[in-house]
Order: sequence, then C-alpha cells, then structure tokens
Amino acid sequence: MEILLATKNKNKYIELKNIFDQSNSQHELLFYSDLIEVVEDKETIFENAKKKATEVYKEYQKPVIADDSGLFVNSLNGQPGVKSARYAGDQASDEDNIEKLLDELANEENRAAYFKTALFFYDGSNELTAEGILDGQITFERRGNNGFGYDPIFEYEDKTLAELSLNEKTNISHRNIACIKMVELLNEKI
Repeated sequence: MEILLATKNKNKYIELKNIFDQSNSQHELLFYSDLIEVVEDKETIFENAKKKATEVYKEYQKPVIADDSGLFVNSLNGQPGVKSARYAGDQASDEDNIEKLLDELANEENRAAYFKTALFFYDGSNELTAEGILDGQITFERRGNNGFGYDPIFEYEDKTLAELSLNEKTNISHRNIACIKMVELLNEKI
C-alpha cells in the first residue's frame, strides 16, 4: 500500500523512508512537495499528528501517516515541547529557535532533555499510533554540521545529533523508535 507522509519537510521524508525501507515495511511512503498546509494548533504533539493525518486524508483520499515531534527540556517545564518548530516565533528559523533555547538555559545546570515523536496513521477508518523518545542533554554551544532543527545542540552519548551521520542518527532517533513501531503495526494490521 502507498502511504502519504503528511510533511513538506524533505529531510524528514528521507529519514522516515530510510527507516521504512530498512524495517521490511510492506508499504511505501510517498512525498508530495505541494502538500496542503495544516495549522498545528493543538496542545500536544499527538493531537497535532492526528489533526494533520485526518486533514491530509480528507484532501487526498490516500492513507496517511503524520508525525509531530518536539524537544522537551526538563528545567523549562517541558518547553519548547509542542511549539518546538516555532519556539522563537511563527516564522522562526532553526537558528532562531536554537539561539532562544541556549539563551534560556544560559544559567541552568540541569540540561536534561528528550525528543519525542508521535506518529498517527489514518486511512479513512483505521487509526494507528506509535511514539518514540530519545533522552539526552542540551549542550552549551552548537556542534556538528549534519541534521536539522535542534540537532546541533542535542547531545546523546557524548555526541550531538548533528555530529552523527544520517545512518547513525537514524539508528537511535526518536523518529526511528516510533517509525519501527508503526511499521510493525502496519505490517500486522493493515
């Protein structure tokens, strides 16, 4: 079955497609660069993923997987969380978001954080969900040139995600954990 990934982010699509391909998925992920815009205005990443999946399904009448991810920083009461992509404002760049987060943590010793991904599958009748979590720390400065988003300041086992190759990152990522769970559910139930 072909499943449309509800994202305009080509990097995210490449990452998830790699996971699908390496996980013996019986299904193929599709990417539409001109996908409809869905406003992510819910209170949780799970609710945002569900909203994206159902709205994209209505528009294209194709099975859909939508995700939402967030960076949750313990000392900031879980911020930026559901607002990770627009932490420094609606038009914020990755650099803007990183700068704001580093500024807010400037005098903070507790830098524990985690990435969390929620995946939601919808085909008009069936709903499946999966989530993945990756624990780490926020660094004091950017390190590495790979990845996107908060990768240059999120450290896992002495390296930032931006210091890892795509394969290394994919093997440990929160998206990988959630995606493997989703592939298993899809292979079993759909």
